[in-house]
Amino acid sequence: AGCNEGGYDESAMDDGGYPVEVVEVVKEVEVVREVEAVRETVSISPPAPAAPAPLPTAAPVAAAASVGGADVVPSQDEIRARRASVQRVIVRTARVDLVVDAVQPSLDAIGRAADDAGGWVVSTSRASKHAGSISVRVPATALDAFIETLRGMAAEVVSESTDSQDATDEYFDLRARLDNMLATQERMLEFLDLAPDARQALEVQRDLNDLQTEIERAKGRIRLLEETSAFSLITANLTLAARDMAVDAGPDRTEAAGEPIRFRATFTPPTGISQFSATWDFGDGSPPVTVHRAAPTATDGGERVTETVAHVYEDPTDSPFIVSVSVSGTGESGVAEGEDTLIASVSLIPQIQVYAGDGWMEVEQNGETLFAGSFTRPEGLRNVRYEWDFGDGSPPVSGGLPEGITQVAASHAYANYRDVPYTARLTITADSDAGGASASAETSVVVRRERGFVVAGYDLGETFKTAVRALSVAVQIAGTLLVWALVFSPAWGALAAVVWLIVRLDARRRAKRAAEMEALREAERAAAAERER
Repeated sequence: AGCNEGGYDESAMDDGGYPVEVVEVVKEVEVVREVEAVRETVSISPPAPAAPAPLPTAAPVAAAASVGGADVVPSQDEIRARRASVQRVIVRTARVDLVVDAVQPSLDAIGRAADDAGGWVVSTSRASKHAGSISVRVPATALDAFIETLRGMAAEVVSESTDSQDATDEYFDLRARLDNMLATQERMLEFLDLAPDARQALEVQRDLNDLQTEIERAKGRIRLLEETSAFSLITANLTLAARDMAVDAGPDRTEAAGEPIRFRATFTPPTGISQFSATWDFGDGSPPVTVHRAAPTATDGGERVTETVAHVYEDPTDSPFIVSVSVSGTGESGVAEGEDTLIASVSLIPQIQVYAGDGWMEVEQNGETLFAGSFTRPEGLRNVRYEWDFGDGSPPVSGGLPEGITQVAASHAYANYRDVPYTARLTITADSDAGGASASAETSVVVRRERGFVVAGYDLGETFKTAVRALSVAVQIAGTLLVWALVFSPAWGALAAVVWLIVRLDARRRAKRAAEMEALREAERAAAAERER
């Protein structure tokens, strides 16, 4: 009743007197309600493996029944019951990583198994001779059985995973949108037939083209969901099974804590293996170390040796440690692997304390002197040895010490006297399970000069030497003064000339002053004589 008051054009009325725009809106609402009814009542079944299933269709169903002129709205329980009756659209995918005895024959066998199951090969890849992958689709109902078939083809199943995605809501949303767009397409075709002029016909045709694109896109997505829900995708990654390779990590080790330990393994690779890597695990919780270099040995059997690695065990508490090495190689003939272990026993090196005297001693030149020292002998030491080095260039005195001996003595005579003390050093070395142990101590030796011929308490030889040294010092001083006089002789001459000139000038000044004084006295006497007259 208020249409005209709302500003609608009276020429745009239908036969019932309603504006055309209002009628179109009502039709759109009716279509949406019909589609929602279809979503609540239509049941979707997976398509047969031979061909994609046709799009589900159903006649429009009223969203609510009319009883006695009143609409009856379905309850929530009825809505849930309708949704539960709809079969879910589930997209399942799977991924498996397999170790096989031969890559290419396994790829071919998986393709044939997919054909036998009613599926097909999607793609294959062969990155190298010892690795490859294949993707296939099989009926969703046969997915579990096909995965079991893949397990039977593998020498080892490294990993396996499946994923399920519920696409039911997306599927029915697309169907509803498609039904709506198809209904709109029919009305637009009617509008196209009734277009009053070419301009409006072109506008309707342009909208029809855009709508047709959206319809095709929705149909394609629906077909994809139907196909992927009916045929599951399985991707299998294949790796060639590694051949065994002989690896020797070396003998068990007994080492000292805090000292670097060097490890190196030998191995014999099969023919056709050219690239290698070795991973060391030292068993103490430190990160593994991987090296990639190897060198051939001098043997004729193709033996190779890995790059040397070094490791330091700081704490021997958990000793012994299990050290493992894994060597892998690749090449034209595939993959080869091998591993080995050794036991590393780590302990602290026994600490030796050495005493070589009071640190200071005086001896006579050419006099036989006894040097005595001692040391501690911790448990676990063996092959204990000592060495006395007297610091004067003479050969050291050394030897072994039996079990239980902790003192060592030696005698020595210093042939030369010097002002600087000699340093005598006692060194104790020994072997232990943790490695070599060594410690040393030093003492300073002052050598007194040997006494010569003594008469009445005087050492004539020493006195003569002192006199000679004093004369040498005097001659040295005289020579130095002479050299200085010669070097500075021109300066001395100039200084004498200056002194002579100063003396002459001073004498002239004195003579002049005396003459002036004498003239002054003569003048005074003449004046006195004149006054007397």
